[in-house]
Order: sequence, then C-alpha cells, then structure tokens
Amino acid sequence: MKLEGKVVLITGASTGIGREAAIEFNRAGARVAIAARRKELLDELASHLRDPLVLKTDLADEKQARAMVDKTVKHFGRIDILINNAATSIVESSDRISRDDLLRAFTVNLLGPVSASQQAFVHMKKQGGGHMINVGTPGFMIGVPFYTPYACSKAAFSAWTRTVQGEWADAGITVSEYFPGYTETGAVAESAYGPIPMDLVMNRGKGFLARYFSGARNGNDVARDLVKLAKKPRHLMFSTFMERLAGFVANIPAIRIPVVKRMAATARKKMEGRHV
Repeated sequence: MKLEGKVVLITGASTGIGREAAIEFNRAGARVAIAARRKELLDELASHLRDPLVLKTDLADEKQARAMVDKTVKHFGRIDILINNAATSIVESSDRISRDDLLRAFTVNLLGPVSASQQAFVHMKKQGGGHMINVGTPGFMIGVPFYTPYACSKAAFSAWTRTVQGEWADAGITVSEYFPGYTETGAVAESAYGPIPMDLVMNRGKGFLARYFSGARNGNDVARDLVKLAKKPRHLMFSTFMERLAGFVANIPAIRIPVVKRMAATARKKMEGRHV
C-alpha cells in the first residue's frame, strides 16, 4: 500500500519511537496526526513535519482517547492507520508493586489504546477498512524482572490484539502486532527510587543471550519497520530474528528462568542503595 496521502495517527509521538515514526511517515508522504501528553514536545516535532495535526492527549482519560480519533477524522476526513505506541513503564519489585501502579499501567497501556481502537473501528468500518498497528513487547513472554506493571499490561494488550484480529477482519480492518524488542530511546521509567535508565536489567556482553537482551535498536530502526508494516500489512511482525528467538526461549523454562535470574541480579546490583 502506498502511504502518499494516507492519514496516520500516532500515539506517544512526543519522544522515542513515536517521534521517529511521525518523521518517517511524514517523509513517506502520509498526513500525520501526533498525540501525546506533552504539547510542547509535540509542537517542536510539528515544526519538522508537513501540516501535522497536534493532539494533546492523555490516554488514561477515555474521553480524550476517543476524542483524539474523532478529531483526526474531523480534520483529515478519515483515518487510515492508527499506531498504538504510547505506554508507561513503572519499575518496582513484584512483591512490593502497588495496586495503584498496576491500575495506572493497565489504564495507559491497555485501556487507553483499546478505547482509541474502538473509536477508530467505527470510522474505519464506515469508510470500508483501515489498519491498526499495536506496538507490543516480547518482554512479557520472557518475564522481565522489576517491570511487572509494564509486562502484565502489555501482555493483556497482546491478548486484546489477537482477539480483535479475527473479530474485525470482516470489516476490512487489519490489526497488526509489532514486537520491536529492546529499543534505546532514552526513556526513563517511573520509580519510587528515582529515575531508572532503560538498561536496568542489562548485563552487556556476557554470554549469547545477554548480548541479545542488551542488543538495543534505536527509534529510527523501529520507525522504518513501522513504515514497512504499514506499506505491507501483516498480522505479526518481529523487528529481528532475535525477537522471534526470545518468544521461543520464553516457552523453555530451563533456559528462560536462569536468564531472568541473571537479569534480576543485574538490576539489584545497579539499584544498590535504593533498597530494591
């Protein structure tokens, strides 16, 4: 599918993967709507794009999540592609994670994109079809330590994705699941112990699997993948063979659990003095 003139709505567009995706889709000729909580960052990004629609949106608010889609359709006349990219990450040990943090992660990482997808479904069905790309993570299959809220909420989002892939197919809507793997975006996770860098569980260069887990891609790589997926929709796309390998390893506890134990030990060492 050619992207020239297609309307693409990208959530989490203020930084990282979302920001780079907006630039790549704009370069491909798409008409881009960018959504995130921080308008000042969206406005800066907008200065690099061709007539974008800027949508200050908090996905934790269902009304805002749905309105974001409606505003896109009102402005451009349609919506061809919805990229559910926005997510929040909260770091805490599984024995101490609070109910409130779990609820917040599920609200942003599951309920927000679900509301946006339901609203996009209404418009896409009416116009005869469309494409949704849900950015997932192989981390939930591995069980990345200290990231329980993120892993659990993204696992639920994958379940949602796989459910609607069949339900919505007759409406001409393709729902894609994309697994980018570990991507270095400079994002900082939320934590009661202060800002947490993305490489918390990474022990770089020690053993084959450790090298896999620390083999970060960048936002540009992922953005180009998303453009490829939009041009040639499919139901499942891994960013590299190594993400496929992670999914395979996840089903072999004898391999997975020792790897996760080492990841947990690495995280504890890095967090010394923060009482993890």
